[in-house]
Amino acid sequence: MRSRAGTIFSEQPARLENYELVFNKMARGGTATANIRPAAGKVVCGVLYQIPESSLRALDRFESAPEHYRRIEVTVTDSAGNKLPAQAYIATKVEPGLRPASHYLRTILEGAGEHGLPEEYIGAVKAAAGSP
Repeated sequence: MRSRAGTIFSEQPARLENYELVFNKMARGGTATANIRPAAGKVVCGVLYQIPESSLRALDRFESAPEHYRRIEVTVTDSAGNKLPAQAYIATKVEPGLRPASHYLRTILEGAGEHGLPEEYIGAVKAAAGSP
């Protein structure tokens, strides 16, 4: 994240309720990248970063927003139970039946472990990716 956003003021685990993680955004080579979509009763766990506005613009360029992703306003819950406003990226064009490249999935799983995301959630990420 630092290589893409530059300055990070703070970071902490957070939950996004009523969304789910899916791998339905086509990457180069026909593999999938991660995406979120609304899903009642589901949860996406991740990391909430506080960054300057200039970094958001840099991320928009990196994510090819608004062509490939659009940035949306969401409300997340931090580990203390506080509801906080946040920005998330959601793919504009999706395709069913895609699977992520193994190195891409490994990076996601390593980041989840590094930030202390719940083991059950890490298992759900593996399941969403079609990985054992």
